[in-house]
Amino acid sequence: MSDPLPLDGRVVALTGAGRGLGLRTTRTLLERGAHVIANVRTPTDELTALGDAHGGRLHVCRGDIGEESTAEEIVRCAAGLGRLDALVHNAGIAKDQPLVRMPAEDWDAVQRVNLRGAFLATKHALRPMMRARSGRLVYVSSVVAQTGNAGQASYAASKAALHGLSLSVAQEYARYGIRSVVVSPGLLDTGLAGALPEKVFEQKAARSLTGVVPAERVAAAIAYLLHPDSADINATVLRIDGGIAY
Repeated sequence: MSDPLPLDGRVVALTGAGRGLGLRTTRTLLERGAHVIANVRTPTDELTALGDAHGGRLHVCRGDIGEESTAEEIVRCAAGLGRLDALVHNAGIAKDQPLVRMPAEDWDAVQRVNLRGAFLATKHALRPMMRARSGRLVYVSSVVAQTGNAGQASYAASKAALHGLSLSVAQEYARYGIRSVVVSPGLLDTGLAGALPEKVFEQKAARSLTGVVPAERVAAAIAYLLHPDSADINATVLRIDGGIAY
């Protein structure tokens, strides 16, 4: 049975593609026929295996997304493919610490990747999208952007800021056919959640009305947002957290 929502021929740039949700999303996009420009600091074995399995449709772009030169290189890679249909900003780090003990350097490091990286990637992706009068921007946030979380002030602030960025981009570039949306997952079965102590993980999972969120479902939601059928989903936040118990 063919995929009802194929992405054949579409070119998608994805930051933070090497592991966790980024890797799952890379796999899903490749399986649906997209070309993926995968931005990573260092390629992982899993990412390399995906490239081997999908015959030339994975294009690895190494670099720190906090550096403007990396965003420029992503767009150069897209130019070589003739188009850039979408950008998914998934890259994110956390340096958890109670706020009163948080070094300013840790705060800055989190904002640099999570928010500055989103700004730079967006800034450079917009020009080819404007020329094409079409494009989709997806920012991966987190449930903590809405709920907050003790020890994660820097992370929550950086993710909440993506909401303002996305809404503003949607307002500025709608006339060019560009759509912007935030995806806000709950506790995932991969990625940063894996660093939580088991007891803390279980406590947080218990707050979701449906339990831990499988990363594959979030990846599928992102893939849907890149399909033409989702063109009217714009300037909003899509929560994928199962509902939170209060």
